Parts: sequence; C-alpha cells; structure tokens
Amino acid sequence: MAQNEEQETLPVAGEPQSGEFPESHLEREDDRWSRAAQTRDWLILLLMIAVYLFWAGIIYFLEPGIR
Repeated sequence: MAQNEEQETLPVAGEPQSGEFPESHLEREDDRWSRAAQTRDWLILLLMIAVYLFWAGIIYFLEPGIR
C-alpha cells in the first residue's frame, strides 16, 4: 500500500514537478525592456564609443610614426 501512495505522488516522466519551473510567459514585461532602461543602455554605449575614439585619437596624434 505504501508503494502505491509513493507512485501516485511522483510525476510522470517528462512532466515538471511543482515548483521546478517559475510561472512566467514570454509576453511578460520586465525592467530590462522599459524605455528608461533602453535609453540608459544607449547612453552607456555612446559613452563607451566616445571614450574609445578619444583614446584612439590621442594615440594617433601623439604617436609620430602613425601619421
């Protein structure tokens, strides 16, 4: 009898147990896709590009053999 009760509580092969996967869906809106987060990401990217171009410009104008 104890074996029958244990078999009833085990999920069938391939089915997730309760609590194994978070309950969510692909349509969920989260903070990563908000307008403010996208704006901040673009500003960070532009800052990184500007710093790189500034550094490359310094190297280009100060290195005598490059020009």
